[in-house]
Amino acid sequence: MDEGTMRICILEADRPDAGFAARHGTYADMFRDWLAPALPEAVFTVHDVTAPGPLPDPAAHDGFLVTGSRAGVYDRLDWMGPLVALLHALRDRQVPVTGVCFGHQIMAAAYGGRVEKSAAGWVIGRHDHRPTAAGAALWGPEPFASISFHQDQVVALPPGADVLAANALSKFGGLTYPFPALSVQFHPEFLPAHVTGTFDGPDGGMVPPAVTAEARASLPGALDGPRIAEGFAQFYRRHASASRFSQAANLSQAG
Repeated sequence: MDEGTMRICILEADRPDAGFAARHGTYADMFRDWLAPALPEAVFTVHDVTAPGPLPDPAAHDGFLVTGSRAGVYDRLDWMGPLVALLHALRDRQVPVTGVCFGHQIMAAAYGGRVEKSAAGWVIGRHDHRPTAAGAALWGPEPFASISFHQDQVVALPPGADVLAANALSKFGGLTYPFPALSVQFHPEFLPAHVTGTFDGPDGGMVPPAVTAEARASLPGALDGPRIAEGFAQFYRRHASASRFSQAANLSQAG
C-alpha cells in the first residue's frame, strides 16, 4: 500500500434496519461519507464487531473508529468484551482510535470511566456544543451545532481524560486522552434525514412522542459536520504516522 495512504478501520457496533439502510446507507457508510472529504488520503475498511470471530489486528491499520449502537455499554453483550480488549490493545500500541456516541461511551468505560442511562432521558435533536480550550485546538473556539441521539452518557471521566466539548445536556460531550484517543457523544455524521428516518422506521416507537416532536422542531438550521470532520482528520494525521513508525520499530525489534 502507498505510504501516503491512511488505513482506517471502522468498527461497526450496529446496523440500521433494511429500510433505513436502503435510503441512507449503513452507519459505516454514513461515517465514510462524513469523514472522507476531510481525509481524502484514507482508505476505509469495515469490521462488524458484533459478529463472531477475531477482531482486526491493530498493526494492520493506521487508525480505528467505533460507531454508535442501540446497545448500552452496561448491557455487557458477548461482543463487548473483545471490543474492550481491542481498545486496550490500541491504547497500549499507541494506535489512534476515535468513537462516536456508543463508541464514546465504550471507550470511556474501557479506559476507566463510568457510563449510565441519563437521568435526563433522551437527548435528541440539533444542539450547540461549546469547545473547551482543548476542543478549540481541534475545532476553533466558536460553538458548533451537531445532532444528538442518545439516552446514555459518560457520568465519570476516565483517569487522565480531558473534556473537548460540552453543553447543558452533556457535560462530557467530547473527550481526549493521554494516548491517541478521541471521542464525542454527539453524531457529527448525522443529517436531519437520519433522525427523521429513525423516527419513521421500526425503531421510532422507542422514543416518547413529546421527545420526537421537540427533536423534529430542532432540526432546521446549519450543522457543523464538516468542521468537526476536519478536527478528526487533524487527529488522525497527527497520530497515524507516529503509530506506523512505532509499529514498524516493534516489528524490527521482534525480528
